[in-house]
Amino acid sequence: MKSVPAPLLLAATAVLQALGRFEYHQNGITVVGQMLFPIFFAGLAIFLAGRGRPGAFGTAHLALLVAGALLLVLTLVGWSGTIPALYPAVWLYYTAFALLVVAAALRIAGTPKRRAGAPPAEGPAEP
Repeated sequence: MKSVPAPLLLAATAVLQALGRFEYHQNGITVVGQMLFPIFFAGLAIFLAGRGRPGAFGTAHLALLVAGALLLVLTLVGWSGTIPALYPAVWLYYTAFALLVVAAALRIAGTPKRRAGAPPAEGPAEP
């Protein structure tokens, strides 16, 4: 489960940025949507990490991990007040969200395909 930290870091960045933006637009439905979709894509990427081929797109996942750590550090620097322009920043939120979608897409692309004549993995057995 080496690929679990990347979606978690990206989702944490997106959720923190969404919570910071609530102060300015005061729209609860928007904030819930901005928090729900990153959490959904992070959960999808983590779920598919266990089903995928080991080592599929390893370099890309390492790059996503580094980018996620960098975005979280930038968010925390802005949150602490050192550089106030970094929190809340729309571009940080959408960058983290886009990278999270890329991580989930790479996980989907890395799952093994079912053979043509193989029955589905789940479902009732036919007599």
